[in-house]
Formats: sequence, C-alpha cells, structure tokens
Amino acid sequence: MTAVQDPHRQPRTLTELLAGLSASERRVVFPDDDDAVLPHRDLPGLACAVAELLRGNGVRDGDVVGMLVPTGPRWLPAYFGAVVAGAAASALPLPPIVLDPAQVAEHLKAIVDAGRIGHVVAAGLGRKVAAELAKVCPGLVVLDVTDLPPAPRVRIPDVDPDSLAVVQFSSGSTSRPKGVMLSHRAVLAGVSAINSHIETTGEDVLVQWVPLFHDMGVVALLCSLLTPNDAHLFSPLSFIRRPARVLTRIAEARGTIVTGPNFSYDKYVSAAADAFGDQPDGAPLKTWRLALNGAEQVRAHTVETFQRTFVPLGAAPSTMYPCYGMAEATLAVTLPVLGSEPRILAVDRDSTHVGRAVELVGADSPRSRLLTSVGVPVPGMAVRVTDDAGTPLPPGVLGEVCIQGPAVTSGYLHNPEHTARTLREGWLRTGDLGFFDDGELFIAGRVKEMIVVQGRNFFPDDVEERARRVAGVHKGRCVAIADPVAEGIVVVAESELPAGEHEALSRRIRGAVSGALGLSAVQVLVVLPRMLPRTTSGKWQRALVQQTVKEHSHG
Repeated sequence: MTAVQDPHRQPRTLTELLAGLSASERRVVFPDDDDAVLPHRDLPGLACAVAELLRGNGVRDGDVVGMLVPTGPRWLPAYFGAVVAGAAASALPLPPIVLDPAQVAEHLKAIVDAGRIGHVVAAGLGRKVAAELAKVCPGLVVLDVTDLPPAPRVRIPDVDPDSLAVVQFSSGSTSRPKGVMLSHRAVLAGVSAINSHIETTGEDVLVQWVPLFHDMGVVALLCSLLTPNDAHLFSPLSFIRRPARVLTRIAEARGTIVTGPNFSYDKYVSAAADAFGDQPDGAPLKTWRLALNGAEQVRAHTVETFQRTFVPLGAAPSTMYPCYGMAEATLAVTLPVLGSEPRILAVDRDSTHVGRAVELVGADSPRSRLLTSVGVPVPGMAVRVTDDAGTPLPPGVLGEVCIQGPAVTSGYLHNPEHTARTLREGWLRTGDLGFFDDGELFIAGRVKEMIVVQGRNFFPDDVEERARRVAGVHKGRCVAIADPVAEGIVVVAESELPAGEHEALSRRIRGAVSGALGLSAVQVLVVLPRMLPRTTSGKWQRALVQQTVKEHSHG
C-alpha cells in the first residue's frame, strides 16, 4: 500500500510527510554547493532509490541505519530513504573538516556499537570516514549514495506511527553514547507543535547552518518541509569561516527564520559590519522575524547586543527568540510568545538552590545573575519543576525541569538502565535546573555541571561570563569546571599571548572571577587558541575538559 497524504490532515509519519512533498512547489537550496537546488517534489523519488538500495542490501524493518552525509543535496534522500526502508535514521556526527578519517571513525565506533547499526549510507567527505569505520566495525555494510539516481517507480509504504523513526545521538557522545528513540508519531508531534506555535507559513524562509545531525538542525528543516516553505542550508564550516555570508543570504533570500546556539549570534553581531557596511541602505533584515536561540545557555549579553545591532538593520525587537529544547522532546520544550521581546531577570546567585525560592535583585547587584526567559510550553508539552524526590515545586522555586507529552522520547536505545533513571512515572527528567516566573521558564544550568564551593552553588556560564571579558582571553573562549583535586573552580582560557604573560593573565582572570562572585577558590589554566574542545555542533565539551584537567593534575 502506498501512503497518500490527505491535504486536510496533518501527516502522522515521516513517510506521509514525504508523500505530501510530491505536490510541493518549494525547495531546499545549498549555497555551498554552487546554490544547488533540491525541489521538494524530487525528494520522494530520490528517497525511494536509497530505500531500494538499503532493502537490497539486507536492511529490514526495525533496523537502525547510520548516515555519514554532510549538509548537501544527498542528506535528505538518505534520511527519508532509511525510514521508507522501514528502518530508523541515525545521522552520525560528522566533523566539518575531516583531517584524519580513522580518528573520526574511532570516535563513531562507540555509537555504531551502542546503536547496533549494521548499515551506513555515506556521501561526500563521509565516504572516507565510512570506509575507516567499516575496518573497526566488522560486518558493517557501507553504501555510497553520492550519485544514486532517483527510483523509476515511487512507492512509499505505510508505516506504523508508533514504530521507531529516528535515533538521535548527541554530537558530543563519548564512550557511553545514548541514543534517543523517537517514533514517527513523536517526531511529527514535535514538528507540528513548533510550526503551530511560531505560526509558519509558505512565505517563511529558513536560513540555517546548524549541522543536520544535530537535533536543532534536522527538526528545523522538517518544520520547513511540513509547512512547506523554502530553506537555505549552509555547512557549519562555511558559517564558522564567514558568518557574514549567512547574514547576506538572509537579506537576499528574504529569510524569516534562523536557528543556532547562543555563540552563533555573537558571531553574527561581529560580522554585521562586514555583511552590510557601517551605513547600510534601507533595512536589509526587515523580513527576519525569528532568531531561534537554543542548544546552550542563552546569555543576556547576547540578547542585548543582538537587538542593538540588528534592530537598526530592520529586525524587530522580538526577533531574538530564546528557546529551550532537547533531542528527547523532538527539540522544542518552550518557546516565547510570538511578538514578545526577550525578558531578562536578575536573580540572587546565592539563592539558586534546589527547593529554594529564587530571589530577585537589581541588575547592578554584585550578587546578580542575569537569566533569560525561554518562553512557555509549546502545544502538547507539559512542563513542571520538581525537587530531588520528584515532588512538584511552586512557581519561583528552583528545581529540575521535567517534561511529558506526545513528542517526548520513549527512552534510550538498548539502554534500559538509563531509561529507568530518566523516565519517572511518565515524566522525563531533563537534567536541567530552572523555575517558572509569570508562566515563563528560566533555565539556571545543568544539574551535573553545577559546582558547589563552600556550600554555594556556581554555574559554569556565570563564571565564564566574567572570565571571557578579561583582556587577553582569545575571542572570549574559556571553560569553567569543578576543580578535580580540591573544592574550587578551574577556568581554562585560550590566549594568543606569549607564555611569559600567561601568569599575569591568570591573575587578571582570577581577580575578575573572584571579585564578581566573591569566590577565592579559583585556579586558572591558560592554553593556546583552539585547544578547548567543542562538539561538532560548536558547544564546549566541559566533561572532556574536566577529564583532561584531572589527568594533568594526577600526572
């Protein structure tokens, strides 16, 4: 039987979504591939060709198919091809630059093993990595889809909405990676909730660089396909090297929706003059209505500089759109009310204890910590804040954020222990600490990253906010972690200064952090630029930094 989408009914599965694209006049554009265009209507035939290749090579219903495909015209056919074949798609984290394919493959082996992945589709620079991966994963079947022509017959089967559609591994997954399981029903519930909340239309245009193996990248693209509307997808490397190109594309393509983690908006601010000059003509960014800012802590400083930079270029004050989400929720948990400007609270840092009411202070208070609202729950999502025992807490009290809804994962692939720890009486424990104020959620930080010193709680973002402003810190790049040897905090900062000036820089950083936070137990390590590790989606790998510092301390 072939799935045919009723135009009056929302699709319940990715295969129904794919079938509906045959009638779409929209397209996906890839600026880094000479503006290659993938029309929506071509996608079913291309996906069916991948599905036939997979089925012909032994893929069966319920399997998990890995993807090593960079952002480009082959990514979507590979993704949908896996689900048309009856399998679940798992986009493996592929670095923007592959200098050593064997090293990348060694990192990915843990994911392949954890997911029991038997087949990998590859294209472009992913082919060399896949070849190396096959060497360290005996029995792994690698299929090249770089030049696969569309299938002559398009047959899109019906699938059970509750069958597994996607397995999402973190881009920072290490030796014990966890695969988030998402059914077709969950994926479509999450995508539909976002589109409903932000009121997408066919006139919207998505412009993004976030890698498609990241939950933010792929879900934003699925939102575009479901609407449907046009999308322009840059590679992560293109954005990192020339963020001004993305800004100019927003203006030229009349982009309306942009996604990215907080650091990317800092890069946009720095690139604005390069993109538009000091005195731009007209309002080049007047169509930009939403800058979804998530995947890491939203900094109040970023919100303020974004508005100061881009409102004069035509963006509305409400364009900056701080949000909160995770792969386990098919991305969005909370989003701001449309048209509202970002709301920032100054809280007393010493009041951020689980089960305690968060106290507000003046923004200029030495104890203040600025937190940005990440909005209200999206349609279908229930959100509550609980204490350590799982008891719900009233508004204004800090606790762990827990979520429930049709878009939320049923658990972690082949990992019942972690599933049991994370899912409690139908509620998913996010591991994030937050509180509600006037119906809006504020996130204070991660439970596992909170640093306790002399009975006081400190969050890495708060420490890093002070350290990154110190002259000599390369591009503000620094990471704060718990001291692995003694009770205290270690700040690891990048610098281009000569080695003879590192001690003076350390003293300045220590003074800035101690003076602002009233904390004396601060150690500083200065490293060369680009030494601090990030995930392939650009976030700091604090756990890896802590492990490295621990090994260095014992050495």
